[in-house]
Amino acid sequence: MYPTISIGGAEIPAFTLAAIVGACSFILITLYRVSKLQNSAREAAYILPKLFIALAVGFVGAIFFDALFKIGENGGFKLSGMTFYGGIITGVAALSIMLAIFKKNTSLGVEEWLNLLTVPFLVFHFFGRIGCFLGGCCFGKPTDSVWGIVFPDNEAAGIFHNGEKVFPTQLYEAAAIALIALNLLRVRHAFWAYCICYPAARFMIEFLRGDDRGGYLGIFSPAQVISLILIAGACAYLAARAIIKKSKNRDQRTE
Repeated sequence: MYPTISIGGAEIPAFTLAAIVGACSFILITLYRVSKLQNSAREAAYILPKLFIALAVGFVGAIFFDALFKIGENGGFKLSGMTFYGGIITGVAALSIMLAIFKKNTSLGVEEWLNLLTVPFLVFHFFGRIGCFLGGCCFGKPTDSVWGIVFPDNEAAGIFHNGEKVFPTQLYEAAAIALIALNLLRVRHAFWAYCICYPAARFMIEFLRGDDRGGYLGIFSPAQVISLILIAGACAYLAARAIIKKSKNRDQRTE
């Protein structure tokens, strides 16, 4: 709706501004949650550099995977945008590797850190989708319903709506992210719950998306395929862990 926002005479892309607000919120909420830990100052010094590195890796991953998904549409591997799943997968992978390598320098395990960071990251993601709404990207399919919104054309970003009403899927996803975050505040295994809840919401919202997200694999978009893989992987991991835990408890009772 507002591709650029004027601040002090400078025109700043709305998405960039929203991303900055989201990133700052992510760091501040993380620091607040870390402050509740023992040796909080040491833990904060431990995690912050790794978060900045993971964010940088995720940024590069988002650009790389967008180009990969759109090879057919772009006529080759061209860096022209970003895709969320590419960023989150590469960012989490980079962070997990660093946490595993330097595990002796913290009192928390890899999964404990991921659980702690899940809600702060959802806040970051929420602001990112608000930025998408302001910028007019990640929009939905055309509709004549009362839920439709007419986005202005954004020539600088190559986005043209031509006065056509579309579903504001950015707001649908932002609402889903907010609900997930609120429900995960007190969930013990927040990261794995996120790996089920967000992909499920994204899978459904994808049916209403109208922007270019790469070639379809059958009836599903790349994001929907990744969503299904994440849900299956998270469910399989949680089921396997529950079986192992039950087996250990049974063995202890028989000793």
